[in-house]
Amino acid sequence: MMKFSNETIGVLKNFSSINPSIVFNPGSVVRTISPQKTVMAAATISETIDTKAGVYDLSRLLATLSLFDKPEVSFGEEKFTIKGGKSEVNYTYTSESLIVSPPDNDISVPDPEATVSVTWQDIDSVLRATGVLQLPEVAFSSDGSTIKLSAVDSKTSTADKYEVVVAEDVSCSPFNMIIKTDNLKLVPTDYEVTLSSKGMAHFKSDVVQYWIAIESR
Repeated sequence: MMKFSNETIGVLKNFSSINPSIVFNPGSVVRTISPQKTVMAAATISETIDTKAGVYDLSRLLATLSLFDKPEVSFGEEKFTIKGGKSEVNYTYTSESLIVSPPDNDISVPDPEATVSVTWQDIDSVLRATGVLQLPEVAFSSDGSTIKLSAVDSKTSTADKYEVVVAEDVSCSPFNMIIKTDNLKLVPTDYEVTLSSKGMAHFKSDVVQYWIAIESR
């Protein structure tokens, strides 16, 4: 039996916003990928999972865990057993074939143009600006010496724009990389972001990491 930590529950809630389903694999790494395969995420958790288990509706599993004060979870061959006090739930696994699952390994970022440390405060301010200004995208851009993170609409030249400088006195080739706001469902923390014009941004933190498709350049 194991108890999921609050940190693990937080990661799983975040992963459920990327893909409603998940496959737990043996070990301490949980992974997910969006059905469109535009976002992949991985996190190392404090618990060790014993066996493979498919969950079709991760939010439903998390809601089931919330029925208990301090739930203990056992991974069986065909189902979870969730216990707390005098109560118990049997929760049947879903076939892995019904779930869009990520590869087992991390992805290497191809020929990155830049790596920049970005605080959650800056990421959050830009994401909030996309909501306030009704902008569908964010952009990482550079003139070769400064890197900015912006809320943008790349398809409308007259659209409003909100930007924040995230790095100065850098040396890189100029770039402009667009990411759909819908793909930026991140655990709130600071990130090291690696950017490649070959179509990928890698957000890495001590908690979790994401590989996110760059839509246009």
